[in-house]
Amino acid sequence: MENISKMPEFSILLNEETGNVTSFRSNLSNRDHLKHPYLVFLHGFNGSSKSWAFQQEHFNDRGVIAIDAPGFGESSKINKGMDAIVVEVAHLIRFLKIGRPVLVGHSMGGMTAQVLAAKYPDLFSALVLSCTHKGRGKPTGSPLSDDILERIQQRKILNNEAYGDLRVRKMLEGYINPSVFSFLSDIAGEITVDALECGGKAMQTLDTTPLLPSIEVPVTVITAEKDIVISKDATMALIEGLPACRTTELKGVGHAPYCEDPQAFNKVIEDLIATI
Repeated sequence: MENISKMPEFSILLNEETGNVTSFRSNLSNRDHLKHPYLVFLHGFNGSSKSWAFQQEHFNDRGVIAIDAPGFGESSKINKGMDAIVVEVAHLIRFLKIGRPVLVGHSMGGMTAQVLAAKYPDLFSALVLSCTHKGRGKPTGSPLSDDILERIQQRKILNNEAYGDLRVRKMLEGYINPSVFSFLSDIAGEITVDALECGGKAMQTLDTTPLLPSIEVPVTVITAEKDIVISKDATMALIEGLPACRTTELKGVGHAPYCEDPQAFNKVIEDLIATI
């Protein structure tokens, strides 16, 4: 694994129209010395803005913005589904005045990214979707699924270390590099019940099938050889909905390629940037 320096501290933006706060980490205080296009990262259900530490380090000559989903980090709780969430992300991107960044979304963040790219085509120059799918497609108003309810119950009774360790073992199988395990566990251990409720509801009713044809920017889909979270059928359904996308399978990694093999993950992003 690459050596990483300390992640930037939180910044917080209040959306005065909705009253919601979005927290994020960025290096934009150095924007006069940063290359374009900038990069915006959206984390998964076991993550937070801290998940992108290796990307923050590697791409530090570019503008890097890692955003906390609702209920994660210091972001407000939003239980109104994915459409309400993308409003807040779009508001932040416009506020920061960073041109048309490359949007990178992992797992849950990849679902958010699909909606953003379809509904706000003017905001982004390219899209990277990592280990993700089109959403669960349940009817509006459906209760949270049993697996999400189980996570919530575990979060209520387990301390941070035990919960973080459990989530990593549910996300990766076989031998786990100790530094990868520690990195992921520490982040997952900070997840709150509010975060699980927000993310769970957003993914529960989402189905991006009708939105995918609206995505006009270049798209790269990253899959992982040992991913035990996203099924191959779900991956193929997403790829088939994006007929012009590029696909890259990263070998020897599971559902956290951004930290299991950050060099390979970052190379995919670099290759996409080179085409725009």
